[in-house]
Amino acid sequence: MSNQILVDLELGCNMTREEAAKMLNCSLSELAVILEVSTASVAQWGDLPIPPLREYQVRDIAAGRTPLGLSKTKHNLAEQNN
Repeated sequence: MSNQILVDLELGCNMTREEAAKMLNCSLSELAVILEVSTASVAQWGDLPIPPLREYQVRDIAAGRTPLGLSKTKHNLAEQNN
């Protein structure tokens, strides 16, 4: 098992892109906009867990916080969808 997988398991990072979209009440393409990544990036995640940084950002947005590294405008878009 790789070190990254072990770190992810220890931190509980196992959210899928579908779970992230459901948490933010948005489509996968809207998720890409909210997280300021390309739709191709979101597509590459497939059924695997999303990158840990993205999971933390999704959880922050869902909790009403503006995650570090993301613009306030994208955060507001997620709030409008909830």
